[in-house]
Amino acid sequence: MIRKFSILVLVILLFSCSGDDEGVRANFNDFEAISAAYPFSDIQADDPITYFEYIQSMPDYEDPGDPTSLVYRNNVHYSFGEFCADADCRTAFYNLQADAGFITGCLPSYCFYYIKYQTQEESHVATSKEDVLDFLGEIDTPGEALLVARANDYYWSVNNKNNGAIKEIQDGFELIVMQTVSYCLPFQTNRFHLKVDRKGNITIVSEEIAEIGENSCV
Repeated sequence: MIRKFSILVLVILLFSCSGDDEGVRANFNDFEAISAAYPFSDIQADDPITYFEYIQSMPDYEDPGDPTSLVYRNNVHYSFGEFCADADCRTAFYNLQADAGFITGCLPSYCFYYIKYQTQEESHVATSKEDVLDFLGEIDTPGEALLVARANDYYWSVNNKNNGAIKEIQDGFELIVMQTVSYCLPFQTNRFHLKVDRKGNITIVSEEIAEIGENSCV
């Protein structure tokens, strides 16, 4: 009898321990839903921003046989601020083009994302995760924390706490976000509970499978 009871207790403990380590265990009531696809209007960089663009760029060759015919088709997904009025300033900004970015994608084609911005009529680009951190400085606002997450290939759903939520804590922010971790056999998307500290360091608090297609590819 004692032996059976001991085995039962051991089984309960094993299941309890394994459950504690699996899945996102965040209290969603403490979080706010992310209310926009590009919630970056509260960004406050070290150097005051006068104009900001979040860009998707798709490199293409007008003539596939001519390597000099490379063009970049830029799609501005989000912008804020006031563009400079001086003609030379506008021309310099339009001509500033990145040839790489902090996210790549658009299978089966190719694209990347980057930031272009102005400070006191000087034009700049941020094309890497390190550039984004240098641009932001200390992470003080929800939009800054979400831009750090986005630069690290995380994304979110709008107004859906299960797949996109945020809360501020003493030393940074906690996020509920998604990431595609495998694109083929299986196609898999995971849900992450992240912490982004004031320096922009990302810590994975917990994660779980959100969607999986064993025989699927993208």
